[in-house]
Amino acid sequence: MSTYAAELAHRIEQARSQASQFFDSLRIPTGYKYTSTHQIESFPAAILYGTWAAVLGASLASNCRGFSSDDKLWALEVLTKHRRPDGVFRPCGLDRIATSKSVEYLVLHCTNYASGAALEIDPNWDFRTTYLDRFLDPDTLAQWLDGRSLARPWEEGNNIVNIASYLALCDKRGISLAKERLYQLLEWHYLWQNPKTGGFDAFSSPSFGQRLQSLAGAVHNFHLHLYLREPLRCEEVIASNLPPYLVMGRLTACLSIDFVELALRTLPFSPDPQLLVDVLLFHAEALLKSQRSDGGWLEAENDSTPTSAAGFSDKVPASCSYATWFRLAALGMIAVVLLKDSPERWGFRKSLGMGYAPDYWPSLPSGVEISPPTWKALAHLRARVLPQQAKSIMIRFAGKFI
Repeated sequence: MSTYAAELAHRIEQARSQASQFFDSLRIPTGYKYTSTHQIESFPAAILYGTWAAVLGASLASNCRGFSSDDKLWALEVLTKHRRPDGVFRPCGLDRIATSKSVEYLVLHCTNYASGAALEIDPNWDFRTTYLDRFLDPDTLAQWLDGRSLARPWEEGNNIVNIASYLALCDKRGISLAKERLYQLLEWHYLWQNPKTGGFDAFSSPSFGQRLQSLAGAVHNFHLHLYLREPLRCEEVIASNLPPYLVMGRLTACLSIDFVELALRTLPFSPDPQLLVDVLLFHAEALLKSQRSDGGWLEAENDSTPTSAAGFSDKVPASCSYATWFRLAALGMIAVVLLKDSPERWGFRKSLGMGYAPDYWPSLPSGVEISPPTWKALAHLRARVLPQQAKSIMIRFAGKFI
């Protein structure tokens, strides 16, 4: 390992330790705060978000070794307080608050992430829900897929991975219909994949912003492919499209992990693997430099935008639980693929959705060097993205996602 690689690995390890302390600092008697300045009385619904993010983040950092038996029981009780009679999750009180998201979107999103956290605590936890069991029926799944909008690939990618995650959990529990539905989903993906973007969209001449939306959505969809060990397809197109986004800095928490994961999974197919590695290292440096003194990270790509979500808004920019989990996951993936860190040292999420990683990883292409990315090597990319004001595009779209 080069001196630079060893140095970078050490800095990532330090960031992991500091992030772990940040998750601990969010704990309150009723759960975990969503951000360090979360006003609990004003936004009680966001305790669910903070709790699943802190559990999954702490698990990533320590493989749940930091949780005692009592801690696990307590965290599980906090999560299940927000579980409805039909088995799905939706924050208590959120049904009395107007949000920009549909009820279905929020139910699918909250159920996937809260269930993922519960299963990290107790792998034998009963995740079954009558609301989602209906997707074991082929006609129901087909009808639901017909209602997806290819004009909203980012949002639909979230919806689809939440269904796929549930079906994958059923498959692991030996429910035979689940495997059939997973392949039904895969066939839909192959039918609607856009060869111009590599994602699942209706963009005929994709702009920089549309390509961003497509790729950000596709990474969710591709978790199905990774779970089934099926090819993503269009890997070379995706790998070629990613460098301009990764060279923009730390990005929002969602986009950061999206593009890092896509870059690493398509790295073996890249026509210029050294360039892709260089922008990944550039991005890792940006993440490390932006970690805050409390060990957490902001959600936004800038230092002036407060965190907001369904039923929650912060008055000031503050370190955020899910943003810290996502950014640490991005660094962990970089450490595993580029720096040869052991995946067993990281508690990547086992259920499909952001933070998920299967038990196999891509190999680093031969001849690629792990060295500090130079301005000269990346100048042409930075010159390309600056005129397009891509950061304003990200601010507008990324704020729509929890």
